[in-house]
Amino acid sequence: MPRSVGAKLARELVLGIDIGTSSVKALFLEPNADFFRRDEEKLSIKRNGFEVEQDPNEYLSAVAKLISRNQDLIDSVTAIGLSGQTPTVVCSDENGKPTFPAMIWQDNRAEKEAQELREKFGKPMPVIGTSLPWAASACPAKLFWLARNKPEVLHNTKWIFQPKDFVGFHMTDNPVSDAWSSKGLCNVISSAPISELLDFLGWKESVVPQIKQGFESRGVISDAGARFFGIPEGVPVSVGWSDAMTGMLALGVMTKPTSFIITGTSAIVGTSSIDTPSDGGNLYVIPNSCSPLPITYGPTQTSGGAISWLSELLGISTDELISLGDSDAGESAPQFLPYIAGERAPIWRNDIRGRFIEIDTAHGKSSFARSVMEGISWAERQVVEEAERITQQSKNEVVLGGHAGNDQRWEKTRNRTLGKKTLRYEDPDTTTRGSAMLAYAMITKDLAAAFEALAIKPVVAQPKNDEIEYAKINFAKFLSAQNNLLKEKNKGAENHGK
Repeated sequence: MPRSVGAKLARELVLGIDIGTSSVKALFLEPNADFFRRDEEKLSIKRNGFEVEQDPNEYLSAVAKLISRNQDLIDSVTAIGLSGQTPTVVCSDENGKPTFPAMIWQDNRAEKEAQELREKFGKPMPVIGTSLPWAASACPAKLFWLARNKPEVLHNTKWIFQPKDFVGFHMTDNPVSDAWSSKGLCNVISSAPISELLDFLGWKESVVPQIKQGFESRGVISDAGARFFGIPEGVPVSVGWSDAMTGMLALGVMTKPTSFIITGTSAIVGTSSIDTPSDGGNLYVIPNSCSPLPITYGPTQTSGGAISWLSELLGISTDELISLGDSDAGESAPQFLPYIAGERAPIWRNDIRGRFIEIDTAHGKSSFARSVMEGISWAERQVVEEAERITQQSKNEVVLGGHAGNDQRWEKTRNRTLGKKTLRYEDPDTTTRGSAMLAYAMITKDLAAAFEALAIKPVVAQPKNDEIEYAKINFAKFLSAQNNLLKEKNKGAENHGK
């Protein structure tokens, strides 16, 4: 990708801002040109067992710092696009003051409430409009937990936001979200608040912000927003999408049916299709009421998170770990089930844990590094194949974004685990680029044109025959090991209940 950072002052820039899990990112782009500048501000996370929280005010200060460091460009920004982590619950009073720490998507304290929701409502499709699992990580279970355990929060809260909507509110003074980011609070097909569900959870439907399309404007930078963030008053701001959806947009997933893997702390995996499946099973289905093409996908629990875990365990950097795994030339590596913090799609089990299988004395550090890299990719392949099964299509290629797309050292691992041609986007800013595309779509009124103006070209790789065979044999072993783990866990639960 051509890089000309600071080479000239762009006359008409779009700015993408992504409120991620570990950081807030900003990407300044000039449509149909090479100029860009990126910046990033780290976020802190508070962990206590299943409780995983962030301070919403830190989202605001991070954006303000990014704008302050790039004041030479801010007067050239014509539109701002937003994206961010989901499902996260940010409780806010009418003035935008947080009434409780943000319960981010990694927070799983509401397992009991999730089970009650499963028993009460059964299949989620008729209620929510999509196959959103009744999971502890999802917003309904979190809100149920808050109503039971923090009644003062219930009393003091005016709005339930996602992080990008919390920032957007402070930018424009308008409480707005999109249907997919607020799924579980609103029906993703009708965009209406789900009165029956919210009443059961103990919340009023008035906490749901106005719902609009992600590529529409939520308003313009207000006087208060201009003073706080340092952005000129009157600049339009998009409603925005989840980081998953903007990542998909930047990879072309919304322009034609495409199978994809987007990796970060966790991975977003699935496929787009022409027709919307009637039931997504254990995966999400983004209907065409929320997206130009329906998308069947699921988030895994750990991708880069497993890399960080092993690198810390071995006392080396994540960069060193990936290099070790890429260079391993052994005939075999241990099988790794990457469930070190449970698993989301397609299993949705908080109670299972990871394991290494078939370890022998020939395995050293590089073997374990390779094993973790392969285990992450096996888990992602399982979601790809499940999404393709549900949508009744089979693709001979997979698009890669996030860390897996940006790091060439993953290419060998992907070849011998996916066993398909890969189109790798060497772009550290996939989700932020997607949010910039939303900003440009506000101007052009054409999402496809925004993709064409701001997309980059992928690097293509084709696996060899021996890699395809390796993938076939060892993926079967991975599924067998997973099945054995689930049987053991289920049997243990049965014996405990006797």
